[in-house]
Order: sequence, then C-alpha cells, then structure tokens
Amino acid sequence: MTFASKNINYIVYLISIFLISLGAAISIKANLGTSPIICVPYVSSLILKLSIGTTCLIFNIIYVLVEVILLRRDFEKIQFLQIVVGTIFAASIDFSMILVSFINPTDYISQIVCLLVSCLVVAFGVLLEVKTEVVYLPPDGIIVAISKVFKKEFPKVKPVFDTSMVIIAAVLSVVFLGYLAGVREGTIISALIIGPIVKLLQKYLDTYVENLIS
Repeated sequence: MTFASKNINYIVYLISIFLISLGAAISIKANLGTSPIICVPYVSSLILKLSIGTTCLIFNIIYVLVEVILLRRDFEKIQFLQIVVGTIFAASIDFSMILVSFINPTDYISQIVCLLVSCLVVAFGVLLEVKTEVVYLPPDGIIVAISKVFKKEFPKVKPVFDTSMVIIAAVLSVVFLGYLAGVREGTIISALIIGPIVKLLQKYLDTYVENLIS
C-alpha cells in the first residue's frame, strides 16, 4: 500500500467513525430507543449516574479484553488502539448530537423515517470501517472477533450481537431502574436490520470502496 493510499485509508476510516456516531445521534433524536451500539452504555450511565461517554469507555475496554480472550495469538496488538478510537467515538457522539439538534420528529411516521435514516448511516459507516481494516470500533471489533472464531460472515453475526445487547440493556433497565429505559421498538428494528443493510451495501458498493482505498 502506497503512502497516498494509506492516507486515504485513514481519512475514510475517520469518516466511518463520524458516520457511525452520527447515525447513533440520529437514532436518539428519533426517540424510539437508542441504537444497539450504545443502548447498554446508555442504560448503564443511568444506573451508575455517569456520563454516557464514561460508560462507553468502560464497555470499550471490556470488549477489547473479550477480543483478546477470543483471538489469543491472532489478536493484533494494533487493535489495542480501539480504546483510543472508542474514546474519540464517545466524544463524537456529543458533537453529532449538536449537528442533529434541529431534528425533532413530531409524529410516529417521522420518527420511523428518522430511525431508518440512522440505520442506513450507521450501516454505511460500518461498511467503510470494516473495509479500511485500520482499527475497529470496540463494538464492531468484538463482532469481527466472533465472526473469525466461529467462521461466520460479519453481517450475519452483527444482528445476533446487536439483539443480545438490546436484551441485556432491557434486563438491566428493568432490574436496576424499575422501568424500560433506552429500549423501544426502534432499538429492536436497528438491531435486526443494520446487519442486512451492511450486507446489501457490500453487494453494491464493495468495488467502489475498494477502488477508493486502494
């Protein structure tokens, strides 16, 4: 890989992080439940009375440790940078929330449209992130690790992982808060369709993305 292509790779990677955080922010504005990627940190922030950025960082560290356990010698040391990237991602969510502050859907149809847009934005960001192969965001890094260990495609593992996070968030909120927080139909919809959208985008955009970064 040439120096120029490496630079393009990193630029595309930064764009992917921004897109994923932007998609998460849009999902919050849809007010139909938080995105699967942040639903557990969001509920944990309410339970522990910490900022969502802090709980995101805690879970990022946990995800990386699980990756190390799963991959063992196959874990690339550069992937420890996921902790740094995860911290940047947590901060970029706050920035994205400012960017989408004008979005305030007033009816259910508008909320659904907003939710679907967030899923598309996240899926495109995930596609770019995985294709650049720089450093994964911890929530995606653990999915990649699982897919490698069990020899399953990323788009097939992601819905299962996301759904598991939704269930965990729901259980935690009910047990510790006494009510369902951050988890609604939008969270479940996101968990189920983002993976398939990634797969669909791969089908039609893989060649263009590979040409861009190579």
